[in-house]
Amino acid sequence: MPEINEAIGMAKAMADTEIPYIISFMIQKDGCLIDRTPIGEAIKTIDKAVSRQPICYMTNCVHPANLLQALSNEVNKIQPQMIRFKGIQANASVLNPEELNNCGILQQNDFNTMTDKMQTLYKQYDLKIFGGYCGTDDTFIDILSRKMVNELHN
Repeated sequence: MPEINEAIGMAKAMADTEIPYIISFMIQKDGCLIDRTPIGEAIKTIDKAVSRQPICYMTNCVHPANLLQALSNEVNKIQPQMIRFKGIQANASVLNPEELNNCGILQQNDFNTMTDKMQTLYKQYDLKIFGGYCGTDDTFIDILSRKMVNELHN
């Protein structure tokens, strides 16, 4: 969900189904959705707007390094709602969506660096849901799963 009104609409529709659901945002490096709504504010707004709240919130289509930057932004650090932010489906590029639009070639950063950043998200922000998105593949998932298993056993 790139903007708050779309996310509220989706949450209301899902809340009516009685099926557990998660809302996933597209997040910029500055800690806001694409429409400039801070993550914590978006969570608070959606939670107040629906009768059945999402299980949690997460992001998709964002590089782990960009999410680390977004979560460390002051606009989100002080928000108690951020405890409900639990996951990432990582984009393989550090470029923002505007930079990726109409890009003629696949933008892909190093999977080891990406998965290292995801381990940091696990340690620093207690994220629980990890996966891939644009530019990732089975190699990425294999590296990620091995590192997360090692993290859990250490």
